[in-house]
Amino acid sequence: MGNSSLNHSPLKVLRWRDRLPIKFSVIQFLIASLIIISSVWLIFSIEKSHHLQTQIALSQNQGLAFVATLEKTTTKIETLATSVASLGELYRGNTQVLRESIPTILNADGKHQLITGGGIWPEPGAFNQDKERDSLFWARNETLELQPVEGYNTYRGPDYHLESWYKPIRFYPRNMPLWSQSYIDTYTKEAMLTASVPMWSDHQFLGVATIDITLAGLANFFDEAINEETENNAYIFALDHLNKIIAFPERRVTPALIESPALFQPFEQLSQEKPELSKIQRELIKIDNELISRAAQNRIYNDEQLAGLFENSDVTQVNKLVALINLSASHTLQKAELISSFELDLESNNQQPVLVSIFIMPKTFWKVVLVTPLDSINEEANHIAARIGFYLVLLQLFGLIILFLLQHKLFIQPISKMVHALKRNQVAKLELEASTRHDEMGQLAQAFVFRNHQLEVAFASLDANNLALEEQVAVQKLAQKEFKLNKLQLNSLLNSSNNLIFIKDINGSYTLVNNRFCEIVGIEKHTIIGKKDLQIFPSHIAESIVQQDKIILTTQEPHCFEQAVPSPHGDIIYQVTKYPIFDDEGELTAIGNMAFDISSQKVITQELQTVNQQLSTEVSKLAEEITLTNMRNNEQRELINRLEQQSSNHTQQRNMDSNIYLLFPNMFSNLIKQQMLELDKLIAHECQNRLTANIENEQMLTVLTHHTDTLRHFQHLLVSRSATMKAINLSQFLTHFLAVFTSKLMQEQIEVTLECDEEISITVSSWDLLFLFYSIINNSLTHAFVNRQTGRYISINVEQEEEEIVISVQDNGVGLAPEKLQLINSQLLSNLNDRSLSILNVWLMAEHHGELVIESEINQFTRTICHLPKDE
Repeated sequence: MGNSSLNHSPLKVLRWRDRLPIKFSVIQFLIASLIIISSVWLIFSIEKSHHLQTQIALSQNQGLAFVATLEKTTTKIETLATSVASLGELYRGNTQVLRESIPTILNADGKHQLITGGGIWPEPGAFNQDKERDSLFWARNETLELQPVEGYNTYRGPDYHLESWYKPIRFYPRNMPLWSQSYIDTYTKEAMLTASVPMWSDHQFLGVATIDITLAGLANFFDEAINEETENNAYIFALDHLNKIIAFPERRVTPALIESPALFQPFEQLSQEKPELSKIQRELIKIDNELISRAAQNRIYNDEQLAGLFENSDVTQVNKLVALINLSASHTLQKAELISSFELDLESNNQQPVLVSIFIMPKTFWKVVLVTPLDSINEEANHIAARIGFYLVLLQLFGLIILFLLQHKLFIQPISKMVHALKRNQVAKLELEASTRHDEMGQLAQAFVFRNHQLEVAFASLDANNLALEEQVAVQKLAQKEFKLNKLQLNSLLNSSNNLIFIKDINGSYTLVNNRFCEIVGIEKHTIIGKKDLQIFPSHIAESIVQQDKIILTTQEPHCFEQAVPSPHGDIIYQVTKYPIFDDEGELTAIGNMAFDISSQKVITQELQTVNQQLSTEVSKLAEEITLTNMRNNEQRELINRLEQQSSNHTQQRNMDSNIYLLFPNMFSNLIKQQMLELDKLIAHECQNRLTANIENEQMLTVLTHHTDTLRHFQHLLVSRSATMKAINLSQFLTHFLAVFTSKLMQEQIEVTLECDEEISITVSSWDLLFLFYSIINNSLTHAFVNRQTGRYISINVEQEEEEIVISVQDNGVGLAPEKLQLINSQLLSNLNDRSLSILNVWLMAEHHGELVIESEINQFTRTICHLPKDE
């Protein structure tokens, strides 16, 4: 069957351009062209850029090599300076040794054209206490021989202690060099740089050891080093730490950025004269700012320590020098660095662009600038790229030719033979090809043979398969009919139910809803399917439903919930039963939901709760009424208690008043009795005088006058209680009071002093004041002077403090013990004690809102203090 089918399958004759060898050749030619073009492009773009970067890196490495050579030379100079400093520390007391040793050290290295001089520069009195300037310095003459220079030790010239290479060295540790800025020496008149090293001994600064190098010698060193280290017409110039030019090539170079006479000139000034150098100047400023920033991060000395170091110096130079000191002290810069590299366009001068690389050296902080013309680098890169491209293209063409021959032999010829055999249905040739070749072509021929046999078998089984398919179609139609019937019945059951029935997948999307659910939410069924709760319900209801679904997903067990569902007629309360739905493998695939309307039950429950709440409210009101009744009863009982207490207080007050006024007769009885006794004595004395007739009338007149004054004072004190109350001047009242009691006090040998401002007045009746002062004075007479016969005194002091008058009566009697004093003060506040001062204090509090306080020290004094309001 397969052969007959193949015989009836005519093969089309191929055109020449459709043949496989032609296609292979064209494709191979296109690929070869693409490879060659891409290779050329790669070489002249990426590879050229790579070679350019390599040349730039090489040029920069040459610059680093030159910097390393220069650093090696400066290190030797620093070593010489350190050796001179060590000699100065060791032989500071032996000048002869120093004069013989230092020139030998200066000639040791042999760089006579570079090292122009050196020596030691002691602090005042460090080497010789009698000398303030005691330097030992040698400089080279025209024949390069060292000659001592004494001009720095005279007072006609400048003080070397103030030089820029001397002052900052105080802040440097032992063996740490300081390289000065370029300057012109005062005596040798040479432009030079100085390497300074401090001399220390026992933490004492002794001075500085220096090595001087000439800028001319440094320029010669640059020319020699540049010829050895640089290529590509590159040249180098150097700047000191203040950006002054200290060396540049003397030979003619192109492009010439720096020309004579530029030595010792600030680069900023040079950039103003040549605008094309302004970019280098900006980079130098940026580098200086970066060094200042590094120094600020590694600060060793603060501004106060360096305050007097750079007086009268430019602010920018001060910042650089402070940074230099801190960087040197903190050893922040350990090795030479390429700190900046950029291209400089010189088209304004019709010159080729150059690559500028700036290196910074440690310790010296010189900036070495390497200038490399980019044209020479580009030419070298183009030359290398052209050679690589030529050889690479030749290799690619040779490889492509070999590849074409091999492809033709290995692929195209075998495939052509198999196509020819298939055209003629020569299966035997294919079988022969499959048996003789043991590569992929043999496998391809074997596969063709195998597929041919498979086709023959397949055509034989197609008829049987068609019959089986027809039977399966009939069975599927019957199953679909039954499925439609079951689906119709299920939909009828779901849609006829008044309950809400719906199913959601585990992601919360609705997959099935009945008609009742659509009626309640007011959304069509096709709109609901595939939506989530947040897209159907308000957010608070949707969040509640999502939380319930999470419980089912977590527990995988049925649960019941009460849920309010919004509808066009308002919220309806449903009892929702949620249950998990599993597939045949037991995996949770969906959540089933059945919701029953329980709104009527909720209404009945709400009514019962309302009735219960009303009953609770009535019970609460009854409890409040009972509480109010109890409170009223308590208030009435408290009122009765207060009335009883007031009645008791009134009774006590009446008793107290009666006790007070019972004291008045006794007081007046004593006063009048005293006056009567004195009158009796006077009458008896008068009778005796008349009998003896030896007294003069003037004496009698004096005695009668005294008694008359006493009665007059007594009259001022005894004002009727029914009289209108007026303000009483206390000073006058006390004067009358003491005049009445003078006889009694003189009899007791008691001295009385009175201190009272004449302006103090009080609105209290004279009877009450008389009773108050009499009681206090009488208490002192009775108790104070029991065991004291001489030196008795009583002082009365009256002071006014704001709205209060303070009366103090003090005696120098026996005093009171602390425990007795505490007892008496406590009794003063009680109306149950029958002591006179207790009665007096209760009377004061009741009648005048006053109080008594007693202060005392045993065998020292007793002070009775009465506080009375000024105006009652």
